[in-house]
Amino acid sequence: MKRSLVLLLAFLTLAVSLGGCKYLPAPTIDNPKEGTPEWLVYKAIEAAQEPDAEKSYKMIRPYLHSTLIGMRTAEESFLGMNYPAFRRKVRLFTPDDKTPVYKLSRTEEDQPDKNHRLFVVNEGSDMPSPFRIARDSAANNEWRILNVP
Repeated sequence: MKRSLVLLLAFLTLAVSLGGCKYLPAPTIDNPKEGTPEWLVYKAIEAAQEPDAEKSYKMIRPYLHSTLIGMRTAEESFLGMNYPAFRRKVRLFTPDDKTPVYKLSRTEEDQPDKNHRLFVVNEGSDMPSPFRIARDSAANNEWRILNVP
């Protein structure tokens, strides 16, 4: 009995340490706290779900990192290539295509509290898709979107 308890405890410790493991269920993000990285991804998905392209871009633009909107060529590139592709794929990131609710597979901190990748479950792939976000000194050091999948 005591050995079984020790094995169970060891297994649970291992399971917790493998938080990004594909065998553990991804948490559903349906009401993230404003200003958090999860909230930023939620707002990006919400904007991409807007049927009107112009309105959609107006919705996401305030959440874009200054490196994307600070130079006209960078913004035109994002608006012309990255964002339309994201809008086409956005349904793959949401279990219910009518809401911006998504499942977060894992988060990786490339630089602690400065640059993160949030991996969202992608229904069209075995691999989750990364959203890159970073603190933006031009926006009071708040989280902003660097790239969408």
